[in-house]
Amino acid sequence: MKPAQADAPAAARPLHYLRVSLTVFVCLLAWTWLLRHARLDELGAQAARLPAWAWFVAGAALLAGHALRAVRLQRDWRHVAQVRWWDCLRLVLTHNAMVLMLPLRAGEAAYLVAVRREWGVGWGAAGLALLRWRLQDAAVLGMLAVLLLIPLPAWQRGVVAVLAAAALHLLLPPLWRRFAARAGAAGRGLADVDHPWRGLSASVGNWTLKVLASGGLLAALAGLPLPSACRAALGGELAGVQPLQPPAGLGVYEGGAWLAAGAPPDAVVTIVSAALAAHAFSLAVALGAAALAQCAPAGSALREESPS
Repeated sequence: MKPAQADAPAAARPLHYLRVSLTVFVCLLAWTWLLRHARLDELGAQAARLPAWAWFVAGAALLAGHALRAVRLQRDWRHVAQVRWWDCLRLVLTHNAMVLMLPLRAGEAAYLVAVRREWGVGWGAAGLALLRWRLQDAAVLGMLAVLLLIPLPAWQRGVVAVLAAAALHLLLPPLWRRFAARAGAAGRGLADVDHPWRGLSASVGNWTLKVLASGGLLAALAGLPLPSACRAALGGELAGVQPLQPPAGLGVYEGGAWLAAGAPPDAVVTIVSAALAAHAFSLAVALGAAALAQCAPAGSALREESPS
C-alpha cells in the first residue's frame, strides 16, 4: 500500500501542472484581448455619465444577493449552532472574496475551513453543503441561460425552460439521494441531506439580482436595451464560473459579456469598456464588503452538537 500511496501524489503532478499552465494561458489570452479592446478613456467617459444613485442601486442589489446567501447559510446550520445572521454574512463575503481572487476556484476551500472552525461542522457535511450550493447555482444559471441566451422566440424559450425545469425536478433528486446515501456518515450533520433543493430560493435571488444589477449598469453605460444588457451580464457570469480563471476573472468576464450581447463588431470597444466598468464595480463591492466585514466583532456561536 505504501508504494501506491507514494505514487499517487506523483501521478497527480502532471495534471496539476497542466491545470496551472492552462490557467496561465487563459489569463494571458484574456488580458491581451482586454487590453486590445478596452479603452480607459471610454470607460471613464461612460462612468461619468451615470448618476450616483444608479451606482448605489446596483451596489444595494449586489449586497442583497449576499444577504440572501447569509440567510441560507444560517438555515443550513441552525440545527448545529445558534449564530447571528451577521456572522453568516461575514463568512459568505469572505468566501466570495476568496473565490474571486484565487485561481482554479481554490477559494472554495474557504467555506469548508470556515464552517468547521466556526461551528464544528465535519468536513464531509461541509463538502456536501457546498456541493449542493454549487449544483443549485449551476441549475439557476442554466435556467437563466435558457431564458435569455437561446436564439428562439420568447414563447419557445419559455417552453424549453419549463421542460428543463421539469427534467431537473425529476432527475436530480434521485441522483442526489443516491450520492448522499453513498456519502453515508460523511454527510451526517447536514440538514435535509437528501433534499437537493433546500435553500434554492437564495440561489435564485442572488443570481437574479446580480444579473439585473450588472445588466442595468451595462444598459446605462453602453446604451444597450435592457434585455441585451442582461444577456451580456449573464454571459459574463457564465464565463466567470469556469475553473480556468485569471485573478478575479478579469478579461474572461468581459469576453463573455461581449459574446452574449450579440452586438455588431463596431460596438466592441463600447461594450467591453462598459463590461470592464461593471465588473470592476462588482468586484469593488464584493471585496470592499468583505474587508469591512472583517472589522466587525465576531459573535459567539452556541453549539448544540458537533457532527465532526
